[in-house]
Amino acid sequence: MPPSVLVVEDDETLRSLTADAISLLDIMVVDCATADDALSMLEGATSIVLVMTDICMPGSMDGLQLAQLIWTRWPLLPVILTSGNRTLADGVMPAHSFFLRKPWSLDALHQAVSSRLPV
Repeated sequence: MPPSVLVVEDDETLRSLTADAISLLDIMVVDCATADDALSMLEGATSIVLVMTDICMPGSMDGLQLAQLIWTRWPLLPVILTSGNRTLADGVMPAHSFFLRKPWSLDALHQAVSSRLPV
């Protein structure tokens, strides 16, 4: 399976738009609606090279909790966290991760994704 970006977003329209926007970079995108589904996907997939997750989501964990789990279990996997109503203090995330405030522009999304993909 080719390298792919995992998009985790509970809003179906925004999830679809984000996946379409990232696919413009000629990158395969897989998506899911909850952090729980994302965790299942990560446990079964070796082709995911980047995770982009909304922070505020329903379920047993939110996007920040998912990111913290990723940083523990897959410490080299970059994560882009995004939110329109939350911010993260400097130093909360590893260097290879990034916070992208909503609403983001297509250019900002492409820059955030491109700069975190393996060469």
